[in-house]
Amino acid sequence: MLLGILVAVGLLPLSVFGQGDVQAIKGTVEEPAGPLVDQVERLEGLLETQRARIRSLKDRVASVHAPSSEAARVAEVRQVVRDLMDDAGFREQLYPDLQQAGYDKGFYIKSADEAFLLNVNGLIRVRWTGQNRQSDNPRQAGRQRQDDINGFEVEELRLILTGHIHTPRLTYKLQVDGDTDNANGWRTWDAYATYAFADEVKLTAGLLKIPFGRQRLVSKSNLQFINRSLPNEIFNLIRSINAILHGTLVKRLSYAVAVTNGIDNPHDSPSREQLDTNFAYAARLVAHILGGPIRTESDLAYSKDPQLEAGFSFAYQDDNGDRRPNVPYSIPDRIRRGRGLGGNAMADLTGADLSQFGADAAFRYRGFSATAEYWLRAIDGDSAFSDWERLTGRNDTTHQQGGYVQAGYFIIPKKLELAARLGGVWDNDGDDVWEYTFGVNYFPWGSYNVLLQADFTRIAEAPISSSSSNWSQNDEINMLHVQLQVAF
Repeated sequence: MLLGILVAVGLLPLSVFGQGDVQAIKGTVEEPAGPLVDQVERLEGLLETQRARIRSLKDRVASVHAPSSEAARVAEVRQVVRDLMDDAGFREQLYPDLQQAGYDKGFYIKSADEAFLLNVNGLIRVRWTGQNRQSDNPRQAGRQRQDDINGFEVEELRLILTGHIHTPRLTYKLQVDGDTDNANGWRTWDAYATYAFADEVKLTAGLLKIPFGRQRLVSKSNLQFINRSLPNEIFNLIRSINAILHGTLVKRLSYAVAVTNGIDNPHDSPSREQLDTNFAYAARLVAHILGGPIRTESDLAYSKDPQLEAGFSFAYQDDNGDRRPNVPYSIPDRIRRGRGLGGNAMADLTGADLSQFGADAAFRYRGFSATAEYWLRAIDGDSAFSDWERLTGRNDTTHQQGGYVQAGYFIIPKKLELAARLGGVWDNDGDDVWEYTFGVNYFPWGSYNVLLQADFTRIAEAPISSSSSNWSQNDEINMLHVQLQVAF
């Protein structure tokens, strides 16, 4: 009887026992009769084992809900979120409607679907000029004394906006300049749009450079010297309002054909009386013989493979009243001697035809660069009343020729370059003039973003004035430039 009561009491906590414990108890009850005390002690041991298991489970549950464990889990989740947000692809999927911004050769803003893009670039060129000039310039009113030059200026201060609209095929460019040559006033350099039907056929319309020559088409920020050459200043066609058809054929032949309001005529429009009824025309053809296209004068990229290009240009204008251009001419000896004038003056081409040809070549290889260019200009007055015939006394076709050759080499690759240039203008009624320029370029970070330049130029008698080059017509020039360029 006592044994039955003990078994009943022992079975009361079986609801908290495992199945194995129950089997153990049953085994104990079914064992052969033995001392009663041994059976009770065995039951008590089983109970204590179960209590220990329950305490262990409670401790584990408490540890899971402890504050330290919660903080660790939160930190782990945060790290996972950080890793996901560092993934650009995940961000795009998570926020498909947000704009994107950053820096890639300029600051940019673009839509997530890349239908719209705005690039923002800037350029600052701060220059010091020291120039020893002749004591008097015959072309100045009253033969006034010309002092030497020693001073600083902001030669370039440009803001450039580029990008595309709706499709990468429709691109645009807006460039404004506010340097001290323009009394710190802002003026528009470029304002045009381009639609690419294919790589072979593109149409550009707006205000931009006329496609003629090589050096003129290279950006000032990518020049080998601080200024373009003397003959380029005389023969370049500068900017105008154009419609240009251009493209690249079989990746080796680039072409451009332009119809413009006039040569160096960026301001005239049909509302201005200075605009005549005749367009000017220009064309350029470039053969990319090895590699290319070549867009800089120095071989800063330290080209591993040779690059070679050859170009040909043509332009024509029948000027019946455009505001510009004005071109230099050699003052006839009979006038020059009698008045003590310098050798050159400027003539308006109204009432004259201008035809101009150009040929150029460029080579780049392992830090060495060489560029050469040649121009031939023919001017023919239409009547004795034209400025050209009246001032020059010539009623036949007058020729002017010019050209330059320049070369540079990086004595420290992508850092330090030495360069030299020889340029000139001849076949100008005997008034030949030559330019000699030597320069050094230092690229601290191996890019055009920061460039320190210095060069020396010697010109016997400048045929024209140039505000960008800091010389006056008929000056005898010995000039030193030092310039810092910062671009983004």
